[in-house]
Order: sequence, then structure tokens, then C-alpha cells
Amino acid sequence: MKGLKLSLSDKWILTRLSSLISLTNSRFDDYDFGYMVQGLYDFWLKELADYYIEALKPVMKSEDAEAKKAALNTLHICLDSALRMLHPTMPYLTEELFQRLPGKGRPESICIAPFPNEGVSFEAEGVEQSIANLQLVVSKFRAQFSALNIAKSANPSIFIRCSTDQTKAVFSKETAVFQSLVRSGETTVLGKDAADPEGCIKSFVNDELTIFVKVAGLIDMNMEIQRVQKRIAEIGKAKEGLAKKLNMPGYEKKVPEKVRTENAAKMAGYETEIKECEKSIADL
Repeated sequence: MKGLKLSLSDKWILTRLSSLISLTNSRFDDYDFGYMVQGLYDFWLKELADYYIEALKPVMKSEDAEAKKAALNTLHICLDSALRMLHPTMPYLTEELFQRLPGKGRPESICIAPFPNEGVSFEAEGVEQSIANLQLVVSKFRAQFSALNIAKSANPSIFIRCSTDQTKAVFSKETAVFQSLVRSGETTVLGKDAADPEGCIKSFVNDELTIFVKVAGLIDMNMEIQRVQKRIAEIGKAKEGLAKKLNMPGYEKKVPEKVRTENAAKMAGYETEIKECEKSIADL
């Protein structure tokens, strides 16, 4: 892969492939065929098809020849290796698909093709955490669009506010990917000190990320206020339940420190989200 202009998504899927190769070989050696096939299924469906191929669309529509070359090479490596690993459990289908892959100097049949035993990993660059954050934001936008009943053809403008410069730098390079996965219009990444954009519905993701959907002229404001009020009630109920646990006699002595830390983080998250929801209502 040297010399190729690999994107964040390219590096991520290659890292996931490398991990899959290691796990598949280990599970094969241990005769753990159930988990082996589950790992292959998850890679094909959830990582390659659901995310990576969707992320490729803006690349293939662009005029960046180097980015296209890197993406096509990455996709070829993933398909070739994943088919070889899947072959023992799906021999006829994988043979048919293997024959359709392009490339010179390839084995005549998948039956005699070497089984993958190592891959290229970019784990040290933190690509998996970056993509995890990106996928979390995408899922929040999709949920928000669904809750607001925004038409698929609306393509509203979206904004993402990042509390760290590192996340902002990563997301700023992935705006086209957000547009493809979220089906949005213009995508803007904001710094931590940026003001809330006007005409937007604001949603709290976590302490590091906040998202905004420009809904002016797209939704019924009264219905949105009711939805946010319902969410405040749900969070309030969860907060009340957690507060009872925190105030139980002997809580500090009986509950492990790790659990206490997690509970404190949950409580802080509830309080922050309630404040953000209340501010959203005020803005509406």
C-alpha cells in the first residue's frame, strides 16, 4: 500500500481486515467455526458493505485520481482476502466471485489461492477510535432525522461541534463521508468555542461532540418541543433512578471504585443532556 493516498476510511477497513485475518486463523485452528463465520459475516455486512462502500461513494464521484486509486486498491484487497477466508464455508459462491475479481498474476482458482495470514494495520494511528466517533455521530444524525420525520430528499445542512482540536481536524477532512452516510446537505465542522448555528435543532452526543440539524422550514416546531420535553422526562427518570443508587447507605464502601466512577460519569452526562435539551427548547 506504499505510495497510495489512503484515506481514514481506507486505513480503517485495512486495519479491520488485518484483525479479521488474525481472528479467523486463530478460530480455524481451534475448530471454533461458529465464531469464525460470525466474524466474517460482521466484516462483510457491517464494516465493508454498511460503512466502507458507502464512504467510497464521494471518493468515486470526485476528480481526485489518487484517492480513487487508493480506494479501489483497498477494496480489491478486502474483497480478495475476505473471499479466500470465506471459501472453506462457502466454496461454490466464493469461487464464482473470485473469478470475477480483476487483476493480473492471480491464482486460477480460489481453491489453490493461499489463505491470508497477515494484513496491513494502522491501529497505531488511532484510526479505529476516529471511525468509532464518526459512526457514532452518523447514528445520532440518522436518529435525529427519523425523530424529526425529515424527508430523505430534504438533505438539510448539518453542523458538528467538537470540543477537541484533534477530533475537529479529523472530521474536517471527512465532511463528504458524513454527507454520504447521513444523506445531508452542506456539512460544517465547528470548534469548541463556536456559537450555536441559527435555525438548528441541537443534540448532545457526548462530552466531546454536539450536533446540529438546520430545520428552519422543514419541521413543526411545536411537535419538536413536545419531543424534546418527552426526552427530558425520560432522562429525568433515569437520573432519579441513578440518584437512588448513589444515595444508598454504605454506597461508598460497598460499591467498587470503578462502578462508582462510571455512575458519576452517567450522572454528569444526564445533567449535561438535560441542560442541552432545555436550551434547545428555549432556542425553538
